[in-house]
Amino acid sequence: MAGGGHGVNFIEIIAGQPFETTITGIVVGAGLVGLGTVARARLSSAGRATDPEVGLGLRNVFELVAEFILMLGDNVMGRENRKYLPFIATIFFYIFAANLIGLVPGFSMPTDSVTFNAGIALVVFVMYNVWGVKEVGLLNYLKHFCGPVIFLAPLMIVIELIGHIARPLSLSLRLFGNLLGDHLVVQVFTDLTKFGIPVIFYFMGTFVCFMQAFVFSLLTMIYIRFAVTHDDSH
Repeated sequence: MAGGGHGVNFIEIIAGQPFETTITGIVVGAGLVGLGTVARARLSSAGRATDPEVGLGLRNVFELVAEFILMLGDNVMGRENRKYLPFIATIFFYIFAANLIGLVPGFSMPTDSVTFNAGIALVVFVMYNVWGVKEVGLLNYLKHFCGPVIFLAPLMIVIELIGHIARPLSLSLRLFGNLLGDHLVVQVFTDLTKFGIPVIFYFMGTFVCFMQAFVFSLLTMIYIRFAVTHDDSH
């Protein structure tokens, strides 16, 4: 799809529009790997891991976000499910960076493509189902679809299947719609005012980028929690 509204799109010029979203997504992933490697190197060279970095450096930014995700994960999934947090943190960082790059002149956000978002949502869909089967066993996991009353099982199975299939679609469209609207607002006010006023909308756009990554990660936590629980309370 079209880019983030900054006119010239560097990646589209270099690679062509059909590959724009894919290559931008790869660039975002490679950038995060690079930044993560630098942050890890700084942590390793810090002596003790508990020694804080001076100033608001790269390591502090990663640690701040990681601590936020850790607290959120403990509240949503429970401390016993911390093993899933690296996956969720990866999802959060990737979506946030993919959203944020759309605010940079000359680049478009890959998350303004439904197919790109669907790819991330399908990864989440596959992983929480695999973890659910692994955690509670295939038979118990399938019982989740039957509901608490056996004679309602045929109806509940249909409802549960529709609900599960709708999850990746919902994640994809929510991310696509909200971010596309936000970036269009930034584009319109940038074209109209050119200077000064657009800065306000860039701050608002950054907040929206964060919130959409947060909502996507929060829903992922909820789906994982429901999948790995050992009872039928959900």
